[in-house]
Amino acid sequence: MHIRVISFGTNWWAMRSNDVNDPFCFRRRPAYFNAAGLMSGRRLHHSAIFPGQIRFNAKSGFDPEFPLRALGKTFLCSAPRQFYGKMHLLFERRAGEMTPDAYLVTLKSAEHGAIQFAKSGWKSAGVRPISISLRGERYEAMLLFGAGDWVESDLGLWQVDQAGCRIRLSEGALP
Repeated sequence: MHIRVISFGTNWWAMRSNDVNDPFCFRRRPAYFNAAGLMSGRRLHHSAIFPGQIRFNAKSGFDPEFPLRALGKTFLCSAPRQFYGKMHLLFERRAGEMTPDAYLVTLKSAEHGAIQFAKSGWKSAGVRPISISLRGERYEAMLLFGAGDWVESDLGLWQVDQAGCRIRLSEGALP
């Protein structure tokens, strides 16, 4: 499956080798993770109503020093799967200029308006949640969109643009 990254979640962390006697344990085979999270000042809140994460291994072509360089890039990924009650999506390696099968998009309440997650029909059938954090009226939602998929907020329908580079508010009515 080929996935283009449109945006990331707020919560980043890394895991390293368990062998602390290895002087390169922080650089050898690290894994970098990202998920939805909500900031309150300098504090990160994990208020997951749909727990999940994405993972980049050392060989994936992801540079943790410059995560924004991965935006707009397409990666070969395994299909999302449930593991220990969480959704997991593994980014295996960069795929060049392949046509993506899906788009990783993060929606935020301040930018995209209120979404009624409890209401059926808040998203099209093809949208797959990866990670959703909700705290009061604030949310952050990492979602996989396919071509033509949409999410409804109080501002309207959000879709990936035709160029596959950003999320935009659709002028059309609900399908």
